Amino acid sequence: MNISKEAAYLYLYSKKLTKINKEMKRLSHKAEKHATKHSKTSNERKKEKHLKRHRQATEDIKSLMKKHNLLLNRIRHHVVNFHDALRKQHHL
Repeated sequence: MNISKEAAYLYLYSKKLTKINKEMKRLSHKAEKHATKHSKTSNERKKEKHLKRHRQATEDIKSLMKKHNLLLNRIRHHVVNFHDALRKQHHL
C-alpha cells in the first residue's frame, strides 16, 4: 500500500484512540467519585444508587478497553505496513 495511505490510517486510528482515552479518563473519574460517595454516605438508598452508578461506569470502561485494544492492534498493523512502505519507497 502507498505510504500516504498508511500515514492516513495511522492518523485516523490515533484520533480514535485519543477519543477513547479521553472517554476512559472521564469514566474512571466518574467511577472513582461514585465509589467514594458510596463509602461516605450513610443513607442506604443513596449507597445503592452510587454503587449502581459505579458498576455502570466500570462496565463502560471495560467495553472501552476492548475497543482500545482493538485499535492498538490495528495501529500496530499499520505501523508495520508504514515501515515497509517507507523502506520500499526509499530503498533502504
